Amino acid sequence: MNIVMDFRQCDDVVGGVQQMVIQITNYAAKKGHHVIMLCREDRFSVVKRIFDDNPHIIPIPLPVHTALMTVKNTWIDSVTIQHIAEKEGADIIHFPHNWSFPFRKKVPCILTIHDVIPFTSRESMGFFTNQFLYKHGTRLACRLNDVITTVSAFSKQDIVQKVGVPAEKVNVIPNGLREPTTPNDTVENSLEERFPLENGFILNVGGIYERKNIVRLIHAFSKLVTLHGYSGKLLVTGRASGKPYLIKMRGLCDAAIKKTGMDAQVIFTEFITDEELDTLLRRADFLVYPSLYEGFGIPIIEAMQLGTPVITSNSTGTSEVAGDAAILVDPYNVDEITSGMSRLLHDSELRAALCRKGRERARSYSWATTSEQYLELYKELSERERKTP
Repeated sequence: MNIVMDFRQCDDVVGGVQQMVIQITNYAAKKGHHVIMLCREDRFSVVKRIFDDNPHIIPIPLPVHTALMTVKNTWIDSVTIQHIAEKEGADIIHFPHNWSFPFRKKVPCILTIHDVIPFTSRESMGFFTNQFLYKHGTRLACRLNDVITTVSAFSKQDIVQKVGVPAEKVNVIPNGLREPTTPNDTVENSLEERFPLENGFILNVGGIYERKNIVRLIHAFSKLVTLHGYSGKLLVTGRASGKPYLIKMRGLCDAAIKKTGMDAQVIFTEFITDEELDTLLRRADFLVYPSLYEGFGIPIIEAMQLGTPVITSNSTGTSEVAGDAAILVDPYNVDEITSGMSRLLHDSELRAALCRKGRERARSYSWATTSEQYLELYKELSERERKTP
């Protein structure tokens, strides 16, 4: 097959969307399929380097410098990309990042919507952007594309209910799981120099967005320290960067730390690499991930893969991903989060059981399986197109 993959979302940080594109593309190329990889002009050299001049992957720059929902990107979806697909004899176009507007489709188009968080919480998105651009744009994108894919049954339900997409149009293809990095003494020594972790630590991964629930976590952690005698640290990954919203959220976190007197025991790590993350996961007492909303929750299975016990939310996509291999808590209930952490710290049999179940659970997620499901969907759609008179 000839596949057109939209990679305008390529950025400095390889997050879930970027990982998905890289993994599916490499898998398709390995199977002998040809991928036309579309990217922003300013990321062309980066994309070429990522795919290392693979003859089955042809990067093509697009005349744009953002992946945001703009008039220019709408034109590119509808005209430029369609022209490239027709010229290259493509069988399918895959738009993997939440929206696209192929008004003049030349070949079947797949849109992946990872979640519809802005339909529940605006977070950093402005009111006008949320109400008059994102929501209307998402509904339009779902109508224009032939098939919608998403990462969990929860996200499918959310897309059907909140966006108004027919259930039969939405396919669930879960995220995969990257291979863990190899243990590295240099990385471990560096982390020990940066953070005082000699008394152990609890790890939270995912940043400080409001839905990540860090303020409640800080209050729950303070109770774990004062009422249950925990002497270790709480490490929170992610950085505020220079964005006003994230600076505001960091201010709320700092206020919670000051109020609870946890100045010496809560540490914000700023940005960390995959090697550093895996090292911290291997050493952590457990991962606590009480998010208010997740379409999936990749950190959960990354922790499970390494044998790290997990506490996460009993709602949205996290409970679906974790199954019975984690302690599930009400993310709005501070006392319940504290109780879950205390149970895990003081019950060695429970920790061992969750480690075992977690490793088994993680084995059910792989990028090979995810990629194969996408290839089957590509084939089905292209064959359906050829049969249509």
